[in-house]
Amino acid sequence: MDLKPYVKGIEKQKLNVEGVIVYQHGREIARHRWIPEKPKHVWSVSKSFASIAIGMAIDEGKLRLSDRLVQVLNRKKPEPRWNAITLEHLLTMNMGHLGDKRPENLDGLFSLEISKDPGTYYFYDSGCSHLASAMFTKVTGEKIRDYLLDRLFRPLGIPDPDWEESADGFTLGGYGLAVSTSSMAVFGQFLLQRGNWQGKQLVSAAWLDRATRTQVQTMPSQDAPDYNIGYGYQFWTCRHGAYRCDGKDGQFIVVIPHLDAVVAISSNDENMKPILWAVWDYIFPQL
Repeated sequence: MDLKPYVKGIEKQKLNVEGVIVYQHGREIARHRWIPEKPKHVWSVSKSFASIAIGMAIDEGKLRLSDRLVQVLNRKKPEPRWNAITLEHLLTMNMGHLGDKRPENLDGLFSLEISKDPGTYYFYDSGCSHLASAMFTKVTGEKIRDYLLDRLFRPLGIPDPDWEESADGFTLGGYGLAVSTSSMAVFGQFLLQRGNWQGKQLVSAAWLDRATRTQVQTMPSQDAPDYNIGYGYQFWTCRHGAYRCDGKDGQFIVVIPHLDAVVAISSNDENMKPILWAVWDYIFPQL
């Protein structure tokens, strides 16, 4: 694997990528750093880690996709739309809230207007992820970050990571996790192996198969081809039969199952979409 074309393509566009790692057939085949590696906030890549915790809880019989938000959190709401929201609506960004307000506490989230029937309208909203995190903690008695320490992070060799909490004490399901590019690559390999790590099934393959395929259609967009294909359970589906974890400012874990490959990227650039497209232009053809 020659990363020089990717590096040149990134630098020609003056994109602020910090590091890229490529795995294929279970081993690292290429890496390039622009700055020294260290854990950093990976923004909405956090959602995909949270999805694994929720899948584990479902595997254990503690949660169901059909569980209703207000019942699990014991919140009485007079509005029928609020009462209809399920865990699956939250995981697929279909709760029906369309505003830009995204409070980080339950009182604030439950004060939002639900203007569409749950399950009928996709709208990307980290508030959905925060509510899902609260449901998780309510039924398991553990915060997502703490729950994953022995069930995911330590088995994968990821140093105990920082993950921000809400003011009322829940792991922020939508963002707040800090991990390195190397840790993202290892997580991508775990996803590629459908939840199996060193011979142990950490989360069911059935959950990963379901979470990483299109469950809802996303907004049509001609200028963003990897954003108009679909969304799973806190994962994006994208071109070439791939899926990805996707975070603000260019944090990506791209999993390409039919090529047995993973690409992990850390960046610090608001112009993030060309960083992903460069994967298809320069890395994908070499796999």
